[in-house]
Amino acid sequence: MAKKERTEEEIAERKAASKAKKAAKRAALISVLTFVKGRKNVPDEILAAVRAVTPGARVGGAGVASKMSQVADFFKENAEATELEIFTQFKAGRAEMRKYGMQMIKKLKPEDRLWVRLDVDSETYVVEGSGADAPKGWTGYTPVMIEDEEIL
Repeated sequence: MAKKERTEEEIAERKAASKAKKAAKRAALISVLTFVKGRKNVPDEILAAVRAVTPGARVGGAGVASKMSQVADFFKENAEATELEIFTQFKAGRAEMRKYGMQMIKKLKPEDRLWVRLDVDSETYVVEGSGADAPKGWTGYTPVMIEDEEIL
């Protein structure tokens, strides 16, 4: 069966229609997010659900949480997690988790930092500590200090 040849005009029309449909959908989702954020006492579960369907939307400076902050929130609630749990929930392997671990030290406020390490034998990520100071025996990334000032 021969494939129907489309003219450049038809291709351009389809692309324009697709872009218009995506823009309308995005505008509708952003208006829902704006409406929900304008309400008082909205449960966090509702905000999280709305943010999940509004990828990349920034309303009032509050955007979709980065994956690192989602991982950080997960570890604030759980002291440890297996590699399988992390992979199924965040689609992150060892390389990504190494990056997220560094970001949890670099990008979070010093008092909110999480010091997470991988126990290779048990294939488990363990929260070694939290706060500005590295836990005793920490061999991973630490922020660089120059003249008592942190340089990330």
